[in-house]
Amino acid sequence: MKSIYNWFNMKKLNQRIIKLISNILYLFAMKGILFSQGLDDIQFWHAEKFQKNINDKTSLSLEQDFRSGENMSKLLYLHADFGFKRSLNNSYSINLNFREVFEQKGQNLTREHRPHVQIAWKGKSGQFSISSRARMEYRIRQGKDSVFRNRDMISLSYGKGFTSLKLVPYLANELFYDFEKNEFNRNRFYVGIKVGSIKSFKPTIYILIQTKIANDSFTHIGVLGFKFNF
Repeated sequence: MKSIYNWFNMKKLNQRIIKLISNILYLFAMKGILFSQGLDDIQFWHAEKFQKNINDKTSLSLEQDFRSGENMSKLLYLHADFGFKRSLNNSYSINLNFREVFEQKGQNLTREHRPHVQIAWKGKSGQFSISSRARMEYRIRQGKDSVFRNRDMISLSYGKGFTSLKLVPYLANELFYDFEKNEFNRNRFYVGIKVGSIKSFKPTIYILIQTKIANDSFTHIGVLGFKFNF
């Protein structure tokens, strides 16, 4: 009887999680239609990442990312990123990458070279998977001085997959520190799901709220995003 009771409790929990994710996506879609809740823009981001193992500890990757803003109507940003990843042990890894960034700022199309290095950690606690990474970027900017920027991110996912789609819900937060201004000036908060049943390109669907801080004022954008890992 206890095992049956536990099974029913887990089934109810799965249903609640799926319902919560559906409600979040629905509410975000309504925001996109109504352009409400104080968001300065609604954007659509999608990225594809290709990864190839060289051996059991080293891999190389290529990523492309496209971001459309002005209520998802205009391409404002794209980047291409190439790099190597080295696993140090079961928990730690290090990456060395180079990113080429193009961004529309007003009437100007800007270009930036961005080498970056990061160290990442992952672990588990019961049903929860936890990961974090610290990334240091060197931003070689067009028409401006070069500057370092730090980006710290922590992620929390739950379970090994719900329903036949093996949906894994997760939360993440990324904080940006600008060494030129010596201040935190951007934050990204994610809510999403990873679809584990599709092995060929491993899709992730998320919503994101990005907050920028400039001259003691805050601007917010909402993002609907997709990422595919090949």
